[in-house]
Amino acid sequence: MKLLSVVLTAFLVSTSAFAAPKKQQQSGPVRINPTSLRTLLLSRNIDIAIALNEVHQAKARVSQARGSLLPSVNLGSVISSGPSFMLTSVNFLLPFLMPSNWMDLKENTHLLRAQGTSYYIAQLNTYASAYSLYLTVIGDIQLRNALQKQYENYKSIEEYLRLPAEEGIISKEEYLQAQAQAELALVQVSQVDELIKREKASVREMLALELNQEIIFEDAKVASSEIEGLAPQVVLDRVHDKSPETAQMNSLITAAEYNKWSKAFSFLSGSSLGMTRPVSGGSFSSVTQSGSVSFGFGYFPALELSNLNIKQLRLRKQELKLEQAQLIESTLGSLQEAQRQYAAAVQAETNLNQVYNAEVMRYKEGITDLLHVLEAGNALTNSVVNRVKAATSVANLRISLHRLTVSDQFTAIEKCEIERRSSGGIRGKLGRIFNPGKDRVTLDQVCGN
Repeated sequence: MKLLSVVLTAFLVSTSAFAAPKKQQQSGPVRINPTSLRTLLLSRNIDIAIALNEVHQAKARVSQARGSLLPSVNLGSVISSGPSFMLTSVNFLLPFLMPSNWMDLKENTHLLRAQGTSYYIAQLNTYASAYSLYLTVIGDIQLRNALQKQYENYKSIEEYLRLPAEEGIISKEEYLQAQAQAELALVQVSQVDELIKREKASVREMLALELNQEIIFEDAKVASSEIEGLAPQVVLDRVHDKSPETAQMNSLITAAEYNKWSKAFSFLSGSSLGMTRPVSGGSFSSVTQSGSVSFGFGYFPALELSNLNIKQLRLRKQELKLEQAQLIESTLGSLQEAQRQYAAAVQAETNLNQVYNAEVMRYKEGITDLLHVLEAGNALTNSVVNRVKAATSVANLRISLHRLTVSDQFTAIEKCEIERRSSGGIRGKLGRIFNPGKDRVTLDQVCGN
């Protein structure tokens, strides 16, 4: 019973690494800013937890490949007529002498490294999406406040005309037009409120927050990127070789090359040392070494397939560079235009705000009519929408540039680097096989979770 308890405890400890992160109860409102967003996202997001679980699976495959190198013993025996049995042979299997087993370990080690990089990429991309959504919400809140102010202006005009309309000083239609304009402005406010509520629900799901937790979005701005004024080719040369996507492709290519060598040595299928007891009894005879070599019809097609897989990965690496070039060129170009749009929208809003205030004063003085006031108000509203839209575009495009260069907020996301120590020769390699716990750290340590 004691042994069973120990086994169950070990099982629960080992499986806890694969569980999704626990939801921590928080008191009070959750304040969202770039720093808190990153902290909450990386500790609670389910997609990131799934990516980490895949790293654990890759680590288990490395352990399995390492275990395949360990020797084993086969004991042959016969049962005598009595209550005892007699050993007839002892066979020591030596899988660590097979080159293909070492290649399998190397392959899985580099696949683990690629999976660790994939986890890092998942963190970067998920945070980029979350950061973009957060700034979109901030922009929509700013738009909502501007539309609310415009609604209040229209509502004040409606109230200003209510008594004159009741007393017949102005036509009833003029009052109804002002009232309708105020109601249309209220519709715009309500539409943006609806949008913000949907966005808040998306943020709540993304951060695994409880429904009763209040979310407060704090205002923030994205810092400009140092590559904004550079030529696209200069940026590509700076980004490509250092990008985590390129590192991942390099690990996959190296793993595929080791897989090719594993296939090349697969005809060496076994090696063992054996001792046999003579039939007549007595001590075991001298030790004999044996091995097996086997060629099948699938040997050469397997080699060809491995070469094709390597070629496909190298082509994918070239394609990755083209994709990065397209993303850099389009992002830099779009950012330049978004900045022009923002500057124009800010100037237009400033001018139209003065025009609107002037038209309101003229209307109250009886110099102009209500139509001119409403036209000026609608133009002001459009300029506000354009200004917020351009500001949000600039922020999101800067996030894309920071993601490409892993700068600004992205520098705080730690890499999941899984590196092996230098081999130290055959003695060091065998030492790690027979003592697997030596010089090893947990995934929680290397992946920052």
